[in-house]
Amino acid sequence: MARITEECVARIKDSADIVDIVGGCIQLRRAGNSWKACCPFHNEKTPSFHVNPARQTFHCFGCGVGGDAIKFLMMFENLDYPTALRRVADKNGIAVIEEDENPEMQQRRRLRGRIIEANHLAADYFHRQLCRNREADHVREYLKQREFNIEVAKAWLLGWAPPDFRQFRQLAASQHIDTRLLTESYLLQNNSKGSYPVFRDRLMFPIHNVRGEIVGFSGRIMAEGQDPRKYVNTGDTVAFHKGELLFGLYKATSHIARAGMSVVICEGQLDVIACHEKADIRNAVAGLGTAFTDDHAATLRKYAKKAILCYDGDNAGIKASEKTYRRLAAVGMEVAMATLPPGEDPDSLIRTQGAEALRTAIEQSRPYLEVRAEIEQQAAGQDANAKAALVPRMADLTAEVTDPIRRDILIADLAVRLNTGLDDFRDTVNDIIRNRKDAPLNTAQEETEYIDEEYDEVDMASENGATITPPARVAPIRLHPTIRNLVGYAAQSREAQQSLVARIEELQEPINTLSGGIILQRLLEILPEPGNVLSWQNFLDLLPPEQVAALRQMDNTAIELPDADVFMEQACAHAARDAVKARIDTLKTTIRSSNVPQEAVAELFREMNELQRLLNGQ
Repeated sequence: MARITEECVARIKDSADIVDIVGGCIQLRRAGNSWKACCPFHNEKTPSFHVNPARQTFHCFGCGVGGDAIKFLMMFENLDYPTALRRVADKNGIAVIEEDENPEMQQRRRLRGRIIEANHLAADYFHRQLCRNREADHVREYLKQREFNIEVAKAWLLGWAPPDFRQFRQLAASQHIDTRLLTESYLLQNNSKGSYPVFRDRLMFPIHNVRGEIVGFSGRIMAEGQDPRKYVNTGDTVAFHKGELLFGLYKATSHIARAGMSVVICEGQLDVIACHEKADIRNAVAGLGTAFTDDHAATLRKYAKKAILCYDGDNAGIKASEKTYRRLAAVGMEVAMATLPPGEDPDSLIRTQGAEALRTAIEQSRPYLEVRAEIEQQAAGQDANAKAALVPRMADLTAEVTDPIRRDILIADLAVRLNTGLDDFRDTVNDIIRNRKDAPLNTAQEETEYIDEEYDEVDMASENGATITPPARVAPIRLHPTIRNLVGYAAQSREAQQSLVARIEELQEPINTLSGGIILQRLLEILPEPGNVLSWQNFLDLLPPEQVAALRQMDNTAIELPDADVFMEQACAHAARDAVKARIDTLKTTIRSSNVPQEAVAELFREMNELQRLLNGQ
């Protein structure tokens, strides 16, 4: 009879969210960091059935039954083990691979077990080299400078890979692990001269999966200039898939639950170890140098409902945090951001200001979009183009939030922070959501490798160490309908251009108030010739990408506009009314915000009432 491969079973179990599975069968209620219900397997009136998301287990304190998500399905629906596995696989879109009909799968399962065996042997060997080999003095000194002692090294099984690999070859051979298996484990690689060790004179970090198996390694160079790759990871094997693994997660799962179902996400391994061992922040994890993936987000969603990004405060860190935010928000997680001092990462902050400084930064973390809006506003300063691009960029980030209630709360908060009308900002977000449904982005194209100074990791599989960064997603500026009409007239009619230029003073309020006004201003400065394709393209070349994207469907074919001056006078009057309406909307949004001091509310009301009288013609 066909049998599901062990590798496939592991993938199915890793994909199973016990709260989701049990909650789909019985009604659960939150109880602190776990969930509870009346046990479905015996009669009771007081709930004694508990589901622990950190451990991914259930247990009834009344009748004593317990187990994982697969065991629950077997008991609840009276299924055998393979059928329960297939049920979870179907739910999570995992292809079930059986091995009796495919001898290669049997061999793959056995190979995975042998690779893990080789990795455990290597991890123990590397650790002993770090602790005992005099040639590792420089590694121990490096750890000492970073304030990591021998107890930390033991707790995380840190090691050192010596340049000479012969001793480990002999050790492996004594355990019946040959050169072929070491190559399959990515501990050795081959070239024209024979085999050579992948890790040479590197500080070694064993990489565990959530079950505690050592599936691969990450190694940091010790001598500057010996290799352009500061970090090297194990390449893809049947046991190691970098895009699915998070460093430290196997240690953090229970602490995530104790921390209110929140996880701290750092950029590198030493930051994670520093959080755990120096600051007692034991719910910290990190990726392995690459951009955060959908698989990372799906894994964390099983254990946490909130993520706190603890990234470097430089530009590279901000870019990396955005990629992580998008994926976490897409799976329904709440995302916050800890603000670190410029130039500091978690480990350096502990060393310079103490563990309490890092704990305070994490405790005072704020919603990601709130922090990001502040950063963007400071960067924009008084630059008109940058300020105009800020609204669609923040709308694009807000559109990632899947929960409509939470998204609407964020929209209201950001509308105040960005000093824009609530309805206008909400429409911008909704436009982006609709456009994504109509033309979903290819996530494979969007994916990028994140590399920073501390963690410029390049896979061994890369021949030249190069990474390709595709263009970032561009969020088009939303054109207010009135602005779109004015831009359209000016793009197609020289008479409309002249009439609008003559009324430029009265257009300043609509330009400054209505979304997309900056584009109208630039068009009236450049005055591209209607009907001239080259002139229009030259105009577009002068605009930032988000403004070009907003004009993608704009037609500049020349037209005759009868009574252009009268027509444009009416259009400008309509724009002025819309600008007043938009300002009133912004004032209403600001007044409703809890961030406005009480003494300022009366003044805002006075301004709103004056604008309303103006709108009514009083």
